[in-house]
Amino acid sequence: MNKLHALIASALVVPALTLGIGSALAEERPMAHGTYLSSPPANSFRADELIGSDLKSRVDDAKIGTVGDLLINEDGQILAVVVEVGGILGMGTKEVAISWDSVEHSKSKRGDGYEFSVNSTEDTLKDAPEFRKEASSRY
Repeated sequence: MNKLHALIASALVVPALTLGIGSALAEERPMAHGTYLSSPPANSFRADELIGSDLKSRVDDAKIGTVGDLLINEDGQILAVVVEVGGILGMGTKEVAISWDSVEHSKSKRGDGYEFSVNSTEDTLKDAPEFRKEASSRY
């Protein structure tokens, strides 16, 4: 009977100690807290759907540039899109930063992503101040 009690005690004590040690270790390590997504929420888009996309004019429905980059603040909000305008085959282009509030986005007519547009023309963007990345860098 003593062997049986010893066996039962060890069967209960070893897992309890292991669980206790595991809990202590878990408390020492910072754990990530937050919400995890298994798929994009409705009415959202990924950055790679925006970067490289054409920017159209709401004035004449013409392509006026290509989104090359995003400016994001420390809170994770998009501040502006950096658009490459003008030039031919990438030569002679300039970058213009357009406030995110000025960019309209809607589902594409083909249903395969989003379309992005602004209330400007290509000439308006060519005349806009050039965006200089060096001036915005913190490093």
